[in-house]
Amino acid sequence: MEKHDESRRYMPSLQTSAQGGRVVMDGVDTIMLGSNNYLGLSSHPTVIARGLEALSAYGAGMAINPPFVTTPVHEQLSQELAKFMGVEAVLLFASCTAANHGLLSTLMTADDAIFSDAMNHASIIDGCRLSRARTFVYKSRDIASLEEKLASNTHPHRLIITDGVFSMEGSLAPLKEIIALAKRNNAMVAVDESHAAGVVGPHGRGTAAALGLSAEERQGLIYTGTLSKAFGGAGGGYIAGSYELVDELRKRARAFIFTTGISPAVAASAVAALAVHNSEPEHYERLWANTERFRSGLAALKFMTESGESPITPILIGDNDLAVEFARGLRAAGVFIPAMVFPIVAEGDARLRAQPSAALNDRDIDEALSALDKVGTSLGVRRWQ
Repeated sequence: MEKHDESRRYMPSLQTSAQGGRVVMDGVDTIMLGSNNYLGLSSHPTVIARGLEALSAYGAGMAINPPFVTTPVHEQLSQELAKFMGVEAVLLFASCTAANHGLLSTLMTADDAIFSDAMNHASIIDGCRLSRARTFVYKSRDIASLEEKLASNTHPHRLIITDGVFSMEGSLAPLKEIIALAKRNNAMVAVDESHAAGVVGPHGRGTAAALGLSAEERQGLIYTGTLSKAFGGAGGGYIAGSYELVDELRKRARAFIFTTGISPAVAASAVAALAVHNSEPEHYERLWANTERFRSGLAALKFMTESGESPITPILIGDNDLAVEFARGLRAAGVFIPAMVFPIVAEGDARLRAQPSAALNDRDIDEALSALDKVGTSLGVRRWQ
């Protein structure tokens, strides 16, 4: 029992929560600064209502694999996502992890080459392994490194894959330069938009929009993404691209064929979340206002941070144990910001990863900053001089 209780410090329990600005965690009223629910839509009344309608109509789940049957709700979600992403078609998966696995293991073989950013999400890394393709890892966001890797081989079938927003830093991939390099080297480009879609760029249109890419530059891009972040906070993922790509994946992607798909309730909630995002821009605007308020407060307190082009805001700690102790102290003070330690990040690069959301208000942010200051001071967390 003692060992179990000790491990609980790494697994706080949500007693009641719609993933709003405040939750009840381990019995404590807690400000949520570690949720992927960027737009706060998981608790939006319309999103909940649409999910409940589908739950009543279809039951808890499909109970049959997606190659054999679909629903109007799933079809509507695919169409709305395709419209939002600016592509011809979308194929739904159980998660973005499944989507990345399905994409890479279907399109690429042992005779092919994948070029993967060193800071890509674990699901991309695992997808590269599943594909059995020769994988070349280039330095993160380093075009010269990618160009060198592309020049080092003669594989005729090549794919460059990158996170759009890197989850540990919040920085954007240099997508414009990657696309230009891919065209010169006859390579495909895939972008994981999990932390980007609905979050960055004009009205949350994603990485390509944030970087001002033209329609011509976006032509042929393959996207993967998730419903578990901006679009309602539930499970589910997708691959977005051409009709030809989606048809091929529907026929051959094992991660799509051999698993139960997302439930109709999740699909309906995501349809509603997309509609709310499109019609109520105040959620996106509030997300960024909260992000700026939080970052300004951290700067005033002289915490060592990295401020990328997304709401993800790392507070740099360095030492694993100190990062865990800092997160634990904040939880006791009613603030949740998770610690990211080795092996999630490199040894010596431990951090707290804060993610402001639209669900927070000014008081929440100010209280969180006060707790950060007090707990950080008590632990001797390093700050700018």
